[in-house]
Amino acid sequence: MSARDFFFLLLGMRDNFFPASLEKYALNAFLNVGFVTAIVTKLKELQPPPSSKPRSSVPTLNPQGYPTEAAAITELELFDCPQDLNYRLPYLPTFPNSPLLDGFFFSESNPKTLVGLRMTAVGGHHTRASTVRHFTERLAAYFNGWEELSRDMSWEITYVQHADSTPMSD
Repeated sequence: MSARDFFFLLLGMRDNFFPASLEKYALNAFLNVGFVTAIVTKLKELQPPPSSKPRSSVPTLNPQGYPTEAAAITELELFDCPQDLNYRLPYLPTFPNSPLLDGFFFSESNPKTLVGLRMTAVGGHHTRASTVRHFTERLAAYFNGWEELSRDMSWEITYVQHADSTPMSD
């Protein structure tokens, strides 16, 4: 069975097996056009802080703009020099204890957007300033010209969590 067939099988059985399977395979699932198209209507937006105005998510605004292949980000010590940033290419950290996100990609929208994906248990999406700072320091070390690229960039994070807010399990 191909990965694509497997994800469509999961979609057919989503009420029973979807949460546990999604937690385990979500990063790969989000590379499948059919999968993303099927779940985009099920996404529930967290209310933005009062100082920000609500806006539609990247998958809603540009349904064909999501990625279809991925690049692994390994420990920064393995690179001789920073890498060029590619839009619509998911970056999947492969090192343990990756700060903040389990995967992310950049959308060349207006404004440019970092779209992050985070698998989380109930209540597990609390973000500390130090975690964000550590993550952006890693991005600055990894990508050429990060200071200029990130200047007006917005961030959009999708938290993957069981619908009834109970912890996901195998």
